[in-house]
Amino acid sequence: MSSPYGYGGPPQGRPPGPPPGILPPPQAAPWPPQQGQFPPGPGPGGPMQGGPMQGGPMQQYPGQWAQPYYGPPGQFNGFQPPRRRGGPLRLILLGFVLLVFIGVSVAVLSALLSKSSTDDTADPGVTGPSIVPTPTTNPQKGTAEDYLLNADVYRTGPLPEENCPAANLGSASLAAQKVYYQRLFKCLNDAWRPVFHELGQDKPDPGLVVFDQPVQTACGNFQPLSGRVLAFYCYGNQVMYVDVKQMNRAFGPQQDLAYLMTIAHEYGHHVQGVTGLFYARAVYLQDHPDQKLESSRRNELQASCFGGVFSKAVEKSYPLTKRLDEFKEQSSNSFGESPDTPEDERTHGLATSQGFWIQNGFNIGANKACDTFAVSADLVK
Repeated sequence: MSSPYGYGGPPQGRPPGPPPGILPPPQAAPWPPQQGQFPPGPGPGGPMQGGPMQGGPMQQYPGQWAQPYYGPPGQFNGFQPPRRRGGPLRLILLGFVLLVFIGVSVAVLSALLSKSSTDDTADPGVTGPSIVPTPTTNPQKGTAEDYLLNADVYRTGPLPEENCPAANLGSASLAAQKVYYQRLFKCLNDAWRPVFHELGQDKPDPGLVVFDQPVQTACGNFQPLSGRVLAFYCYGNQVMYVDVKQMNRAFGPQQDLAYLMTIAHEYGHHVQGVTGLFYARAVYLQDHPDQKLESSRRNELQASCFGGVFSKAVEKSYPLTKRLDEFKEQSSNSFGESPDTPEDERTHGLATSQGFWIQNGFNIGANKACDTFAVSADLVK
């Protein structure tokens, strides 16, 4: 696929992925906040609350596949699961076909938290949450659960510091957003490439498409401002897509940190694909279908944590050093879901959960912060 709005495209011969999930529309969390607008953020062990959001039923757009793609045994969606260092990755169980899995993750934003919020969680303080998850179970070696808990990516350390000054978003037009994303995207590739190399996964850089008119993707066809899609990563062709108009409507031209976190989150899903976490989760859900929603939240919050780790790598050059209060408020109040969201639709985690894991990745500054599959359920609400 080629596009005048981006660069990169699907690898040749790659089968299409299943359609993306459609989730509630984004709304901005303006900075600076009005006094009393935001409740305290989550503490490492406390309950997590978010603000109300507007939402509606899921819907399907023309061009999306009614039936998902099933890969052959030993593969998922056309990809061969990567081998783990020191031996084969034994994720595929004989006699099973890999489950249907949404091959895309949409960046979702919550509505503004109201002044009447009753959030009683502890403030994370000056530095915010800072935990290194440690698995408390010992699953059979080589299983999908073992891989989710003990993947090699958690041992790869911090990303290299990047010289990545932010491009001016101007009026957040197509041209301005494209320049912003392309500069940020180069930094993301430069930062994560050494990690992939360390893991023996020297894959091509993902693609990026920035659109303000109808676009055809391996995960369906999309219209700007249609439905609830803001930005998404399609596993089927390893391309990220950003709706320029939706981003502008959500954040305007001033809230560039929300743009940073959105793209860094979507790149986090690329990290999950390259490192095998995406496939391990797909196989794990074969035997644990009852954990689909919680597993989805762990997956989404992990992508946000990887985004936080990247944010640390550009802290000095972006720069973020004098904007950490804004960074914390945006991360805890712009992304995620509300306690009012029906439980059977909670796929991305509460706004405060999102903030917790973005900040945790930033504060730890290394991928060991992001083992969201190893923590208790109250940290992935």
